[in-house]
Formats: sequence, structure tokens, C-alpha cells
Amino acid sequence: MPNIRPDLYPMAHLFFDLDRTLWHHERNHLRFFEVLHAAWNWSEWGSSEEWARSYLEINDRLWDHIQLHNLGVEYVRARRFPLLFKHMGIQGERSKEFEVLGAECERLLKEQLPDMGEGYDGVREALKALREAGHRLHVVTNGVREPQRRKIAALGLSDFIEELVTSDVARSYKPDPEIFHYALRTTAAQAGESWMIGDSVLRD
Repeated sequence: MPNIRPDLYPMAHLFFDLDRTLWHHERNHLRFFEVLHAAWNWSEWGSSEEWARSYLEINDRLWDHIQLHNLGVEYVRARRFPLLFKHMGIQGERSKEFEVLGAECERLLKEQLPDMGEGYDGVREALKALREAGHRLHVVTNGVREPQRRKIAALGLSDFIEELVTSDVARSYKPDPEIFHYALRTTAAQAGESWMIGDSVLRD
């Protein structure tokens, strides 16, 4: 980890993305699909890694769609597992069984995934150094508030994050300026003293 000297810079409001910035999106989904794969013996249609990779591709496309058209997250939830099962080649009589299973997978995802706490190396140490230097740390994320709050808690970062701004509460998705304006209003921050830190040039 590089030697960070946040004390050399004036106090700032630092707005972090969550998924793929603090919370390891790929690792946590792989852990979740390892659970599903073992519970229902999906090896006939691929490894847990193949299931997780295919799910993430489908989920990302659906999220891109709702962000482009300003749709609710229920659009994603209703489609991602049915599309995944079709993509993995489940056909015929088995497809009827998996129609029912899709709702159960969605329930388990909502119940278990946000509490999986795989993060990136050095994140906690970096946030601790920034906080101790007087910077104010927040999260701005395209997601639903309660699951995102649980992800922050699972990472052990709740004490570092002052405000959590989510797209469902702000009623807009990054990169729409409104969610950033909402974040500034919520934190009483000025644009000139604020930084957005994330993994996506397009979104963050």
C-alpha cells in the first residue's frame, strides 16, 4: 500500500462509490453462487465461476438499461435469474422447475449477499488515514439504501462513512447530476471541496 499523506491536503468531502470500489463485487457474487451451486447441484450446467460470471454480465446489462431509462430496480430483480437460467442452457421440463427457483434465488440474494464482506486490500487502512486527517467520507451509489448500508457494515466501514446516498432515495442514478446535487445538499458540502472516487469513468 502506498504511503498516503492525506494531511498534506485541505479538508475535503470524499464521495466513494461502493460496488467495485470499496465492496468487491466479483468476489462477493462468487461466494454467493458457490452457495447456490452447492445447494442445488448446478454443475451439470457449469461451474460456480461460470454461473457467477454469466450472472454479472446479465445483471450489469440490466442495470445499464434501468439507469439509461430511469426505471426502478424491480425491473432488474424480475429478469436477472430467468435470463441467467436461459443463458446457462436450462430447457424443457427443467425450465419450469427453475422458474420457481428464480424467486427463491432472488430472495436468498437479498437475504445473504449484502452481508458478504469481501473488500479490496488496503481500503480500511486508507479510509482510516483519510478520516484521521480530517476528511469527511461519504458513499454515493446506484443501489437500494438498506442492502448498501449492510454492505458497508459487512466491510467494517460504518464508523468511517458519514452519509450514504443511494439512487432510490435521490431518485436519480449516477451519472445524472441530480444525484450529486442531492449528495452535496445532504452533506452540506460545496462542489469545490468535494471529490468523487469510483471505478467507472462514465458513472462516477
